[in-house]
Amino acid sequence: MEKKITSNKSIFLLLISLFICSVCFQNLPNNIYPNMLDLSFGFSGPDVLKTFETLGETGRTQYVYSSLILDTAFPVLYVLLFISILLKLNERRIFILCIPILAGIFDLGENISISLMMSSNSFSEIPESQIFISSLLNQCKWSLCLCSVIFIFFKLISNSLKKEV
Repeated sequence: MEKKITSNKSIFLLLISLFICSVCFQNLPNNIYPNMLDLSFGFSGPDVLKTFETLGETGRTQYVYSSLILDTAFPVLYVLLFISILLKLNERRIFILCIPILAGIFDLGENISISLMMSSNSFSEIPESQIFISSLLNQCKWSLCLCSVIFIFFKLISNSLKKEV
């Protein structure tokens, strides 16, 4: 199994799949993409209100569907990509390999939380605590994704330095 997931072909297919998902996100109707809360590092009540009002009822419904369908595939793909690259670079420490998995879990939680907010009939129905939790999940996701990329970068450097010696 490890050989398959770390093959150049698998990594390339994951990259292509992520690219296709990204293009799909950018082509969502009703100006959803530029108003996605997922893309910022944290957000506040005014940010949620702006998204809520800008998208309108139809846009919010489409945001929920895209969040629960397209944005469920996206974390699975980037988690598999990060783990594939780390394994290809001979990373065997479980706690390092768990970082992308945790990022994906936080991302899925964020998607559910944002979907619940966007499903509300009015902004006033959204509890401040839900906005806080959604934003916290968002910040955890981005922090862990950044950590994953940093570990990959350092592993690349470490491996190339070992080859030189």
